[in-house]
Amino acid sequence: MSSDEMAAPAVALWAVPRSVSTALEKSLSQHPDVEPVHEPFTDCYYFSDQRRSDRYGDQPHKRSYGMPDVHTQLQAITAPIPLIKDLCFQAEPYVPSDRLATWTNIFVVRHPARVWLSLSRLKPDFTEDEFGFTALNRMWTRVVEELGHPGRIVEGDRFRLQPRRVLFDLCHWLGLSFDAHMTNWIDGRIRQWSPDERDSQQKWHRVLEGSRGVLPPDPELPPDWEPIEPDPLRRRIYDQAVEVHDHIMRLAQVAGAA
Repeated sequence: MSSDEMAAPAVALWAVPRSVSTALEKSLSQHPDVEPVHEPFTDCYYFSDQRRSDRYGDQPHKRSYGMPDVHTQLQAITAPIPLIKDLCFQAEPYVPSDRLATWTNIFVVRHPARVWLSLSRLKPDFTEDEFGFTALNRMWTRVVEELGHPGRIVEGDRFRLQPRRVLFDLCHWLGLSFDAHMTNWIDGRIRQWSPDERDSQQKWHRVLEGSRGVLPPDPELPPDWEPIEPDPLRRRIYDQAVEVHDHIMRLAQVAGAA
C-alpha cells in the first residue's frame, strides 16, 4: 500500500452497540461532502478466516475478507470525506495503528444501562466483547493514549436531545460547514442489504429505516437503575462497562457539551 493511500483522509466513528451511532452516520451522510462506509469490519469479525465469533454461521465467500477489502470500499468513495462507522469490538482487532494515525477518530458512546436494555432485546446472549465497552477501552487507549489524538466523543442520548448542537460541534471538528438538513431525511435506509446480511445488519436498523429524522431520547431511567442479573459473571460485565464509561467521559471532549 502506497504512502498516498495510507495518508488518504477519512473520518471514523467508533461506537459501542445501540449508541445511536447509525443515526449519527445517517445525519453526517446528509452533508454533501460526506459519504459513508457502513460497518466494513462486520465481516472480519463474524465471517472471515480471522473471525472472533461464529454467531451468524458460515459464509464461505467472506472467509478471505480483511483490511484490503475495507481499503477498496474507501477508495470507491468520491466525496471529499469518507466516513467509516463501525463498532469498536468489530474493528479494533483488525484496523492497524498506522491507519488509525491518519484518520480523524471520534467515539460514539451511551451509558451502559441504555446499551444493556437495548442490546438485550436483540441479542440476549451477547458476550463481553459484543457489549462493547472493553473494546471501547482498547480503542480509546490506542487512539488517545498511544497515538495522542483528541478524545472526542458523541454521547448518543445527548445527540438525540440536541442533534443540531451536537452536529454543529462535529462539523467544527471536521472543518465542515453546518448543514441544517443533516437532522432530517426522506429515506431512513442506510443501504440495500444482501440476503446474507439479515441477521448481522438488517434487523439492527429497523427503527432508523422507518424514521425521517433524529428521534427524541427515550424516557429517562432512574439514576440508580441496574440490571437484574443473578449471574455474577454477567454482572461483572456491566460493572466494568460503567467504570470504562465513567473514566472515558471524564477525559473526553463531548460534542454539544459546551
